Amino acid sequence: MPDLASPRRRVLDDWRANHQAGKQVAATQSDDLVALWSAFVLILMLLYLMIGQSPYKHQVELDPLTGAAVASPLNRMIWLALLGLSAPILWFRRAEVLNALMRLWPLLLMFLWFAATTRWAIDQPTSNRRLFLYVVNLVICVALVAGLRDARRMHAALATACAIVIIIDVVSWIVAPATSMTVLGLAAIHNHKNTLGSVMLLSGLVISPYILFEKRLPWRLFWGAMFLGCVALLIGSKSKTSMAILAAAILATPVLLAILRLRLGALHAVIAAGGLLLLGALFAWLTWSYGNGLDPLGPLRQITFTQRTEVWAFALDEFAKRPLTGLGFASFWDVDPKIQPSLQTGEWFAQPNSYTNESHNGYIDLLVTTGIFGLLGALYLLGRWTLRALTLMRRGLMARTAQGRAALPYAVYLGVFPLVFFVHNWMESSFFTANAMFGVVILLLGIDVDLRFSPAPVEPVRPRRALPVSGPRLLPPGWHP
Repeated sequence: MPDLASPRRRVLDDWRANHQAGKQVAATQSDDLVALWSAFVLILMLLYLMIGQSPYKHQVELDPLTGAAVASPLNRMIWLALLGLSAPILWFRRAEVLNALMRLWPLLLMFLWFAATTRWAIDQPTSNRRLFLYVVNLVICVALVAGLRDARRMHAALATACAIVIIIDVVSWIVAPATSMTVLGLAAIHNHKNTLGSVMLLSGLVISPYILFEKRLPWRLFWGAMFLGCVALLIGSKSKTSMAILAAAILATPVLLAILRLRLGALHAVIAAGGLLLLGALFAWLTWSYGNGLDPLGPLRQITFTQRTEVWAFALDEFAKRPLTGLGFASFWDVDPKIQPSLQTGEWFAQPNSYTNESHNGYIDLLVTTGIFGLLGALYLLGRWTLRALTLMRRGLMARTAQGRAALPYAVYLGVFPLVFFVHNWMESSFFTANAMFGVVILLLGIDVDLRFSPAPVEPVRPRRALPVSGPRLLPPGWHP
């Protein structure tokens, strides 16, 4: 009897192993489909953020009756369409989404505070609409991060969108130079030359890691050409802020990589030395200034940042009226003209020929709209994402596995972008701003970092396979351009 039962048991075990392997192949194919769809939706979202709803429209359209910027319902329709495209991802990744909600609790608390501020907003309907739009941005970003868990696929989708826009802008500059140029500088297909500058800044940060770590010569040449096109467009835009930030980021990245490669003790020593150096320089400057009877802030008082300081002073004066609660989420600029604070002043930045719809400082805009609690929460989130992204970058540099090394280019982007965003947000308002390109990108990155981060690096465990079973894959392993 044992001799007869043993072959039957082996047949049954083989059938079970083949059945389980077949289920794994089907699951892999399903994962590939979800990843392809997620990459497609991400590219569409980025293209819309970069190009906008009105290509080649280089001036802000003001409503002649109200004096405020015209709000188009097309924007909401496009975002709702992107939300609809994300619905299948949410369904097939529902387990990951539920887990994400547990790990994103600081971000969700921030949104609860935003919702609370809408109750006392000076323009409640506008505040509610913009909060709803940003919640839609949040849901889409959660879906995309859940659908693109492979770092190389996420990086490939980001780089593809940037390459498409670079090609479009270069062709536009060559074919239609008169339409692409403005009095201030090159705008190409975008609505403003500063928008082109921001898009090229993002593109440079996404593409440059491919040039650093790509081993295949054809792809390195391709991404090198894209980077050169990006730099040419950036120079043509005359966007000084974006040019300076990208140059500083490119020069600082090798230094950052070298520092993160250090042993933990040496790394702590470098951080401590850098902090002491800054404190020493500050102390020396204060001592010299007071010793000579000079104002330590004198040099800063002479800098206007293209008259931005006047807008900052006005916004801070409004913040002082409601320091704890703020004026309500996104309820300060482009609201009902009867109650919009800037339009009641008659200042230069409220005139039709120089209409301003932001403080050109994202931290001040958060402070004036969501109060001290809103700014502190936003700074905590940005600091959390920055430290975790740098940790992931360090782990990528220290990785011994092929999978860890392959994810290094994306880890470099994750580590550098929050630092760039911190600086960029001093000159432009994008942090927690609905429909702002950098605002949505930092939201996507922050969610991705929180879901990738773990307190200690965990090596992937390879599942045991009972029998070698072959099956077609819809995407090659580690797919990336």
